Amino acid sequence: MKKGFTLIEMLIVVAIIAILASVFLVGLRGFRAGAYDSRRISDLQKMQSYLEIYYTKNRAYPNVSTWSDLQTTLINAGVGVTAIPNDPISGNKYDYGIDKSDFQSYVLGARFSTSDHSSLKEQTEVDGNVFGVDCEDPVFCIRF
Repeated sequence: MKKGFTLIEMLIVVAIIAILASVFLVGLRGFRAGAYDSRRISDLQKMQSYLEIYYTKNRAYPNVSTWSDLQTTLINAGVGVTAIPNDPISGNKYDYGIDKSDFQSYVLGARFSTSDHSSLKEQTEVDGNVFGVDCEDPVFCIRF
């Protein structure tokens, strides 16, 4: 009598492993989106710190309209900023808008992976179009 597994038994085991792996990978998608959103919040907080340092030196926030211009301005300002964060997903970008009337207020925005970010309960969160930034869900905007 031969010992070992038949072809049918091996195919059944492979099929079970494939089903379990697909269920596991689908379940991770929600965790990954939450992790990206947490990183975005952290990045916005970091940018707030950079902008406050810039404000302390210049008594106004940077008068730029794009994220790349903001990066160039902060790096060249001599305030110790060597790079600013970018969205963790390639192709997505953060938004920056400035109050052009007096350069004393700004808004930062990030497109979240999930549209429900009501649990953050951020008092400075805004909706609508603020300083040229579209802050409608799923974009999370905070105004300073």
